[in-house]
Amino acid sequence: MAVQKQHDDSRYTRNACVLGLVVSWFVGIGSLLGGGICLYTEIRDGTATHIVMSHTWREILPLLLNVVVTLLNDSMGYIHSCSLRWALQREGLLEFNSNLRLLRASKYSRPNGMVANAVYLIGIVLAYGSTSLTFLSLNPDLAELLDRGYETDDTHGVHINAIALLTLGAGLFFQATITNWALVTTSIPTWSSNPLDVVRACTHDETDGHRIEPRIGRCMMGIHQAKEDARSQRPSPKQRPMITAHYRVLRIIVLLWVSPILSAAWGGGIQAYITKGHRNGVLGRSWSLLPIFTGITDSTCSISQCTDGTSVLNVGWSAEHGTAGTVGAVFLITAFQSIVTVSLHCAELIVNLSRDEAIYRELIGPKGTNGHYNSVWAAFTSWQTLFLFALKAGVHWIFGLAINLQFQLGVNMYPPQIFYFTAFALVTAVFGLYLSLRRPKGYLPAAYGHIQTMADIIDEWSDSGSMFWGEKYPGIPHRGVSGYTGTSTERLKDPDERHWYGGQKQHDPSHLRHRKSAVTVSSVAATTVPVNTTNVNYLTTTGISPAPVYYYPPVAVPPPPPPQQPFQPMYSYPQWTQQAPPAAPSQYPSVSSLNSAYSGYSTYSNQSTQPFLSGYR
Repeated sequence: MAVQKQHDDSRYTRNACVLGLVVSWFVGIGSLLGGGICLYTEIRDGTATHIVMSHTWREILPLLLNVVVTLLNDSMGYIHSCSLRWALQREGLLEFNSNLRLLRASKYSRPNGMVANAVYLIGIVLAYGSTSLTFLSLNPDLAELLDRGYETDDTHGVHINAIALLTLGAGLFFQATITNWALVTTSIPTWSSNPLDVVRACTHDETDGHRIEPRIGRCMMGIHQAKEDARSQRPSPKQRPMITAHYRVLRIIVLLWVSPILSAAWGGGIQAYITKGHRNGVLGRSWSLLPIFTGITDSTCSISQCTDGTSVLNVGWSAEHGTAGTVGAVFLITAFQSIVTVSLHCAELIVNLSRDEAIYRELIGPKGTNGHYNSVWAAFTSWQTLFLFALKAGVHWIFGLAINLQFQLGVNMYPPQIFYFTAFALVTAVFGLYLSLRRPKGYLPAAYGHIQTMADIIDEWSDSGSMFWGEKYPGIPHRGVSGYTGTSTERLKDPDERHWYGGQKQHDPSHLRHRKSAVTVSSVAATTVPVNTTNVNYLTTTGISPAPVYYYPPVAVPPPPPPQQPFQPMYSYPQWTQQAPPAAPSQYPSVSSLNSAYSGYSTYSNQSTQPFLSGYR
């Protein structure tokens, strides 16, 4: 019967995510309604909805909107990730606690299928792409430099872009629909993001899923040896990095480094295009973070237009009739931004794998694991999660500064802001590379959230409180007998780098350490004593090395049967008949007699033939 935990803090995580889902429904439907009303008003009256605010707030407002969208996306994404995790578990395909949810599909769970994932990804792209396009401003100085006419009222505050507001609502609506679908149709045993809680549910809970069975003899084998045969190993003070543990990590690193390279080429090309004197380009001297235009021009400029403001290239792509003509520009910028959105979504996997390893390595920490783990609080106290959250909001915001849409002016590209975006993308790439190359310290074998590896290493679970990992049996080094490591509710001793570890408690061979009837495999094969092939096959499959030794009790050969009576003829009527004499008495016992004699030692043999662990000679 499954052991039930005496506490379950994951209900707080579920409630928080459901609250985020409810808010997403309201914001998504509200954006759709608001965008429809603004579009109807603009078509009817010919004027866009206008809100008065300062120039600073015009630039900060998209940043705040990015923060809100990131919060809603993450809350819905957590629900979608949990549903994918347990859908894969029921299909026997769950390898890691954290998965790249939009690029990993379930075979039987429709909310996590390929079509649903594609729609979900489109929703994320639309939501992030519309954040920098919802509020449109008009800079009069830039309009004069570009020889564009404008009205004075249009220069104060911002105009609501109905098309971008509709795309924002559509993006949140798509995500909320699939998330709600996954929430209703998926049975989730635990909402905790703690990989130890997930492993316990996979190994103990009696669900309709694929139960994970711990494998014997792998107490010192990490994820890098997950597909190798069981064997004893010496502990290492440092573990191998994440980039060699998960095949997707290297691909994500390449994708993260493509963004700064492409953006640097993009910024350099736009700057060179302006320098050559394009008629819609303005060469500026300002490198401020926020684009500025003072209207002061330089008459000695070598090109057509120079200013002490920010360099800009006007691309157009916008009709001169308000937001109704911005459909093409909205989808153009959203398509460019989709590359950034996908790369940041993939970076989530690296952060989640790193967090899983950090939580798992608390087994060797001074306080052990947290028995009352709260996923929401853990996310807000994790520097990796907070840093990625800041990168998501910041990178999308700075991308909106690099290429944006101005009211009645169309699409503008700003080379200084493009280079700032390049710097942000470079920080993201370095951050991902650092996490992927970092080598965890400690003798505990690395797992990076790998379910089977943690199930092999953890041999005891705690219903409440913390757990520790360490040495539970040192072995017999001078005789080559391996020890074993495991978990306990009490603090354990660190393993010894000079010792070999590869056993489990239930296979402790210490009760055989004083037996003297040791025979090797080769000698057993040469004798006529029956060999327990079950134990031979066991060591062959588990791959224990070197030269395992087997113990057998001394089996006494039974004495030969008594000699046959002398030949006596037999008589029959009406004449004498003689039968053939029996065969000569055998000098050796029959196979059946040996088996019957050996069966008397069956109980003792089953105990004494348990294999010693590797290293014994």
